Amino acid sequence: MTLYRVAVAINSRSLILIASLLLASMMTLSVSAGEHPEFIVEEAGFTFDDTMLILASEVKIELPGYIKIAINQGFAVPLMFEVQILAFRKYWLDQKIVTLKQQYQLHYLPMLSSYAIFDLNTGQRRYYDSLTQAVQNLEVVYNYPMLDINNLDYNRTFYARMRFGIDIDELPLPLKSSSLWDNDWGLESDWYEWDIERPDS
Repeated sequence: MTLYRVAVAINSRSLILIASLLLASMMTLSVSAGEHPEFIVEEAGFTFDDTMLILASEVKIELPGYIKIAINQGFAVPLMFEVQILAFRKYWLDQKIVTLKQQYQLHYLPMLSSYAIFDLNTGQRRYYDSLTQAVQNLEVVYNYPMLDINNLDYNRTFYARMRFGIDIDELPLPLKSSSLWDNDWGLESDWYEWDIERPDS
């Protein structure tokens, strides 16, 4: 075997080894991300106020360190939950009937030494002594009106789904463009689904 062929064989083995190591690393990272997701919708469902669908939900929130740093440096980090009501269809994609997006901004106010949650849907602002308290407030939603169930066709079958995450469309430009923030801001939970039953069923 010539020196050239030996060199090619060694390089081929090296490339295979490197590719195997990279694949193993990617699989490890994928498993780790799945084991420690930042947002999990643990429970969601509707109750009724007469015929009005009322949302209640519980979300587990684990903010990564870089997001906490951004908040503590004064950036308003946009968070949201999205709820959709869909109708089953046999031979096509399910039809979206209602989509609701509840938007928040979570930020730190150094002059007040407090954390604030700004509800973009209502214009209300709430204040907390710690980031932990603010996050805990976002984890639970109750008595949230959605729509009158009489607006849904009785002859169709419906279900709902919900997710929680970073509202990437509202992310401040410095967090999108700065090389200091080379982390993943496109974080959101998986969809949590449940069936919709009418109050007389």
